[in-house]
Amino acid sequence: MIDYAVCEIGGKQYKVVPGKSLMVTGQLIAKVLLLSENGKIKIGKPYLKDDLDLKSLGAVMGEKVRVAKFHAKSKYRKVTGYRKKFLKVVLDVKKAS
Repeated sequence: MIDYAVCEIGGKQYKVVPGKSLMVTGQLIAKVLLLSENGKIKIGKPYLKDDLDLKSLGAVMGEKVRVAKFHAKSKYRKVTGYRKKFLKVVLDVKKAS
C-alpha cells in the first residue's frame, strides 16, 4: 500500500497522499519522482516507471484576485477580478493483496 508519493504535475511538484484531495493546474499527467510503499522508499533518476491512479473530482475555481487601476486627478478608477481554474484530483487507495 502506498504511504505517499512525490509527483510532478504540470511542471510543479506535489506530495500526494492516498485519499487526500489535491488542487493542480494543467493536465492530469503525473510523473512519479519518489514513492514510499510500506515504509520503503523508491527514488527515480529522474522519474520512476510506476504509475499512479489519480482520479479527477472535477474543475474548481480558485480565490478571486482583485486588480485595481487608478489615475490621480483624472477621476479614473477601474476594478477587475480574476479567478484561476484548478483541477481537483485524489489518489485512489490501493488495497494490499
